Amino acid sequence: MTDKTTSTADKLGAKKATNPENPSIISSEGAIGKQFNPEGAIGKIGEKIGGPLSKEGMIGSQFDASKGGIAGHVERAVDGPRNPSGSSRQ
Repeated sequence: MTDKTTSTADKLGAKKATNPENPSIISSEGAIGKQFNPEGAIGKIGEKIGGPLSKEGMIGSQFDASKGGIAGHVERAVDGPRNPSGSSRQ
């Protein structure tokens, strides 16, 4: 994703009342978001199928909040840059 997308997600996240200690339900630590992690109920399915759906696959990697895919940008937008995908802050 582009730097503009990352910047916009960071700006949105900075305005939210949620944070790593009080996560949004859709962040990777929230009630819904954690189900998409590799060890979560939905993530386990992708791991079991493997290939492009595994956490290292083309599709599955988009759900890793620490990477520059969709989940990383959602994470930044809902809880701020906690898992700073696409930035120099690791």
